[in-house]
Amino acid sequence: MGAASLDYYSIWPYFVAMGLLLVLIHSPFFRLADSPPTDAKGRVANVDGLRGFLAMAVVFQHVAVYHNYLLTAQWLYPQSHFYFLLGEVGVSFFFMITGYLFYTQLLRAQGFPNWRKLYVGRAFRILPLYWFAVILVLAGVLSHTGFHLRVPAVQFVSEILRWSAGGLFEAIPINGYSETKRLIVAVIWTLRFEWIFYFSLPLLAIFVSLRKIGWLFPMIMLGFFLIHEALAPNPTTFLYGALFCIGMGAAVLKFVRPHLEVSGPWASLAALALLVTAFTVAKTSYSPVPALLLGAVFFLIVLGTDLFGILATRPARRMGNISYGLYLLQGPVFAGLLSFSAVRSLDTVSPLGHWAFALLEGVALISLATLAHVLIERPGIALGRRFSGTHAPAIKDAGASLAS
Repeated sequence: MGAASLDYYSIWPYFVAMGLLLVLIHSPFFRLADSPPTDAKGRVANVDGLRGFLAMAVVFQHVAVYHNYLLTAQWLYPQSHFYFLLGEVGVSFFFMITGYLFYTQLLRAQGFPNWRKLYVGRAFRILPLYWFAVILVLAGVLSHTGFHLRVPAVQFVSEILRWSAGGLFEAIPINGYSETKRLIVAVIWTLRFEWIFYFSLPLLAIFVSLRKIGWLFPMIMLGFFLIHEALAPNPTTFLYGALFCIGMGAAVLKFVRPHLEVSGPWASLAALALLVTAFTVAKTSYSPVPALLLGAVFFLIVLGTDLFGILATRPARRMGNISYGLYLLQGPVFAGLLSFSAVRSLDTVSPLGHWAFALLEGVALISLATLAHVLIERPGIALGRRFSGTHAPAIKDAGASLAS
């Protein structure tokens, strides 16, 4: 796999497809995705440029998953080491970005941020687009269940309310449709960990208010999480905490050494070498060694490494601006496209057809995410600023970091 020949799990078509999608998003129509000028302090443009690539990494993992699903009717990880890791690496960086952005806010506020602004901003940043995605999922469920109520009305309402909670709860079937999660490719699990991190911020703020203790705290917790994972018989969710701590540690370094810069071709080469090493040695990126390798890449990016200028390009910034939509809306786009028998056949008839489907998914998703960014995300963010009593520019996250 990954050789010059083309098959369903070849690696090189992923890079070709991403190149074509970057050319597409550079076109005039996608100026809608451009951010207005901002004077927000401490913004790291490379992090903004990274987010879209992370979201699309998850998308291409699911392209491989869906191919297997169409053949076997089983929702399984792809039979490819590269595509198995691709989505995990994307999510790992998203968690780091969240830790970085919000610990930066605490550090600048010396542990006393405007909590109303922060939490109202989070709600209005995450929920409007999330609810739009849930509406699309609900439409899919009703279509698959013939628009007939298959469960008691009270249970149906309860299921919808549970789904409407911004990803706080595990996704459950709606109206007796067992494959409800597939309609959103199960990506909302990451939002639960995002919320857990947001709810921990008041506790983290106590440590930050103690100044140097707050500077050391992320690394202390990182060590605890990594040791726990190294000794645990099976991987646990503690590793996700380590990923947030890596981002927090990068925030401390940037705060303490704001003028420290690591850039240029050698820095980009080092970052790529670390990425390749992580993909080579990892069985899963949710383990200590790959997490540290990816963390080193993230530190380099925060300090100015732009991967040979790619992260600083206009297409990368545009894709970063719509990354939450790319992440959250991929499931409905997959389901919508694959509801057509011709598209399903295209994916399974040949490797070339599979990669044509992947490109079609990318084009449709980028288009929908751009429109959602303009019509839902931006108005939601503006409304959140009104409710929080501030019109100051908000620090962006990774699609609510992944928004996830």
